[in-house]
Amino acid sequence: MLNPQLDRRGELIHLLTTEGLPRRHVERLLDAARGLAERSAAGQGSSVFLCLPEEAARDRQAYAAAAQRLSLSAVELDAQAGDALAQTVARLAPGLLVLRHGASGAAHCAAAHAAPGLRILNAGDGCHADPLPALALVQAMLDARQDLTNLAVTLVGDIRHSRVARSVIHAMTTLGVPEVRAAAPRTLLPENLPQLGVRACASLREGLQDADVVIVLPLQVEGISGALLPSAREYAHAYGLTPQALAAARSDALLLPAGALTPGIEVDGDVAASLAPIEARLEDIELHLRLAALELLSGDAP
Repeated sequence: MLNPQLDRRGELIHLLTTEGLPRRHVERLLDAARGLAERSAAGQGSSVFLCLPEEAARDRQAYAAAAQRLSLSAVELDAQAGDALAQTVARLAPGLLVLRHGASGAAHCAAAHAAPGLRILNAGDGCHADPLPALALVQAMLDARQDLTNLAVTLVGDIRHSRVARSVIHAMTTLGVPEVRAAAPRTLLPENLPQLGVRACASLREGLQDADVVIVLPLQVEGISGALLPSAREYAHAYGLTPQALAAARSDALLLPAGALTPGIEVDGDVAASLAPIEARLEDIELHLRLAALELLSGDAP
């Protein structure tokens, strides 16, 4: 089956998801981001179209700043442009479209209808994929452990609704992580976990036992129905991370937040207070991945 992210020569033309992304392209993005962290970048001068919802103002500003740093022209599209996505991408000039959309699969739809010379960078589509934050988590693991092929990694939280969770799972398996676990209420686990190469654990303790890396996912309480999550308090009691719970993991386990966490729900106050350094590190890694993705996709454009 043709991978819509690649041209017929297997070169990267869009960044839609980590699923099916060849290892060489994952490594190329990570290498480029590391290189950009060490040097000032120069760009090609093409346009970067920004199509992100109003509530994503911070990310829109971050992409605009990245484009400016690369000497690319950032063009903000109307917030309603995503409502008629196929028509929008069909009429855009050659360049790069940074797209965040509420519908899963929107980025693939955009790539399928894109005008010639328009590249798509998925900044999050529904519950499906969000490649760059996921790759930031992988880079943080590489920074701390160098070798991913002997790690046990546990994801804790709402995996069913997390596009970052799905993306980091695909990236980890591509790079050879041998054991990926999931610890969450069954209602917050996707049905295809075995196909993703992930083992569901019956309890938080089982999931954390001797884990090398723990990835904590935000719980979107407002967006989850009562049938899936009876109460945030019940979740915190069974799956909230405390120093006592984390004692089951390895003593040097790496704790990675996959988004903004709420003290008293996903983590207790003591754990939350310890996360500031790694949050800052992940933000810095994602900044350079953003630059790398913009540079690679705009640089490869015809």
